[in-house]
Parts: sequence; C-alpha cells; structure tokens
Amino acid sequence: MADEDDKVALVDLDGSIVDYDKVMKQELEKLRHPDEPPVVDRYMNREQVEAKEAPHLEARRKLIQAKPGFWRTLPKHPLGFEIIEDLRHLGFLLHVLTKGPGATAGAWTEKYEWCRDNLPDAEVTVTQNKALSYGRVLVDDWPPYFLPWLKHRPRGQVVCVAQPWNVEYATGSHSQVFRYDGTNRTELRMRLHQAFNRPARGE
Repeated sequence: MADEDDKVALVDLDGSIVDYDKVMKQELEKLRHPDEPPVVDRYMNREQVEAKEAPHLEARRKLIQAKPGFWRTLPKHPLGFEIIEDLRHLGFLLHVLTKGPGATAGAWTEKYEWCRDNLPDAEVTVTQNKALSYGRVLVDDWPPYFLPWLKHRPRGQVVCVAQPWNVEYATGSHSQVFRYDGTNRTELRMRLHQAFNRPARGE
C-alpha cells in the first residue's frame, strides 16, 4: 500500500479558491478616470494572458495589492470550495501552494493568515516556483503555472477551476487537465478518486 502521507492535493489561492479577480476589478474601477473605458476582466483569452499589461494598470494593481488587508480579506471562490469539500471527503492532505508576489512582501503574511482563517486543516507553502512541489493533484486556474507542474509530475492530475482564460481546457484536449465549472461534479469526483487510489511509484 502507498504511504498515506503521499496523498497530497496542492491548492492554489488566487482565482482558484479565492475570488481575487472580482475584488481587483472592483478596486480598479474605483481608480478609473471618467474618460477611461470601464474596467473589464483582466484576462479573457490566451492572447490577453500573453500580452503585457499597460504600465498604468500594472501600477494601479500593485498599489491595490500593497494595501494592508487586501489579501487577508479576499472572499472565497465557491467553485474552489466545492473541490476542497471533495478533496477532504476522500482524505487528501491539503497543501496550499500559492505564488508570493515579489514586489509585495506583505502579501506572503496575509496569504498565510487567510489560510489559517479559512483552511485551518491545510499546510501552507508560499513559493516562487510551483513546479517543484509534490502532489497527486494540483488545483489551479492558471495554465502558465499548472503546465510546468505537469512536466515534473506527468502522472499528476490538474483540476483547473473554470475561468475565461482557461476555457480551451474545457474540451478535454489535455488528458491530465480537468476543467471544473460546477456542472461536472460527478466527473470531478471520479478524477479525484482515481488520483487518490493511484498506485505509488514502484508498487
């Protein structure tokens, strides 16, 4: 039998189990000049993911992120917590794996505090490189993070929380990436069950 300590599920925060984008959009709208167009969702497709953000918007975003309490008070993302519920039911060890903004040192502490308040049963790792962390499952919304992780964990299962910027994974084109949108919970549970019961390497 596999060591139960290897039944690890890695869980991203922003955009996955924390509704960062909703709050950021609201805060950016407050800083918008009346002559500027309304704030829209930051990423709506792959082209926007790969494009460089306008300098003035990037500066505003960093200003908002640096506000004391911003990270600690972000709301839960309902889809993400449905996944958390199923991970707990199966008995996965929850490990939050979140990227720490290099220019906002306070975010590292506030992300930890958010986890203590909302996921007291989870270990917490704030990192600069998610690809180096072990898990059977990675819950993440952001392709530039979960694809490098899969290169290191080819047997791993990514649960991609549905967002406009990852819609291409809705077709099932990548066998190890399952996009969860709330309508396909039966398949989510099947995928997680398979990952939990997958034989450990060498068995």
